[in-house]
Amino acid sequence: MLRPFQERDRAPFAAMHADPEVMAHLPGVLSEVESMELFEEWRVQAARQGFGVWAVEERATKAFVGCVGLAPVRFDAAFTPAVEVLWRFAHSAWGRGYATESARDALDVAFSRLGFPRVVSFTTRANTRSWRLMERLGMRRAGEFAHPRLAADDRLSAHVLYVIDAPVAPAAPDPPVAPPTAPEMAPASAATAPPGPPRRQVWLDGDGCPRAVKDIVWRAVQRGPISCTIVANRALAVPRHTHIRSVVVQHGLDVADEWLVANAKPGELVVTSDVPLAAELVGKGVHVVSPRGERFTPSNIGEKLSVRDFFTEARAAGMIEGGGPGEFGERAKQGFANALDRWIAHGV
Repeated sequence: MLRPFQERDRAPFAAMHADPEVMAHLPGVLSEVESMELFEEWRVQAARQGFGVWAVEERATKAFVGCVGLAPVRFDAAFTPAVEVLWRFAHSAWGRGYATESARDALDVAFSRLGFPRVVSFTTRANTRSWRLMERLGMRRAGEFAHPRLAADDRLSAHVLYVIDAPVAPAAPDPPVAPPTAPEMAPASAATAPPGPPRRQVWLDGDGCPRAVKDIVWRAVQRGPISCTIVANRALAVPRHTHIRSVVVQHGLDVADEWLVANAKPGELVVTSDVPLAAELVGKGVHVVSPRGERFTPSNIGEKLSVRDFFTEARAAGMIEGGGPGEFGERAKQGFANALDRWIAHGV
């Protein structure tokens, strides 16, 4: 059973991290203080992110036997930003299938509940137990890399990387269609009907995007005309759908904005309330609307930047207090829904 860490887990957690065999492919065993720091770090991360590392409990005995979970990769590499699936088990629990079972559950959470498009895992070359488990999970080897937090001559530096992509849900079968009557029957030599128009791309600036806006977009994706990508510096839950994906960028000022500017193409739609970001996108020919349905255009973006700068300076000088958008109510939702429908129907 996967569950949050409990106070009674502290002693077995520390004992597991003090076992040289368990820690053989990590930089070293942990002291009790170091173990408790990691214990608290994982507890806090799970509470803040809505996902993380869980304790694994043996159902029959209620004993803590290890931990498994999902964690953002905390270093820079060619494959980051990324979320990894990880596991660590007491030696007494090895060889009983617990790691395979619990890691599969963690991957199911990653794809079906959190909507991650891809999950990675990595270990040292010599850790055959772990990378064989990765293969049992259906992960594929994607190469090797030198761990950036280890010296180049460290015995643990060389790592193997495995990845697994979210499964693609099979398309629903088309409903049966009655054959046309004889006068309307197409000749046998007629060409098959061309496929429908390609889906158009919508990008959501995930920072502060209201839930109601996301729901409106998800429903539009279900209807068929658009695909959607939500971009943020943290993992966000999205529906499991072929045409909905989430991109997690590295933490840092304006990193998500820079990613959107680099990837959104002319004619596509970005939903954001960030006026400077909107100005950059409009300059590229990208359509931009706010979560309230307000359009940013070449003719109005200069004025909106000036107003934004005035209020920013006025608040900093203490001339005004508070500010910011008002309550996101029915009027705001309807404004966004109308703007999205206009863009889908007319491209404006």
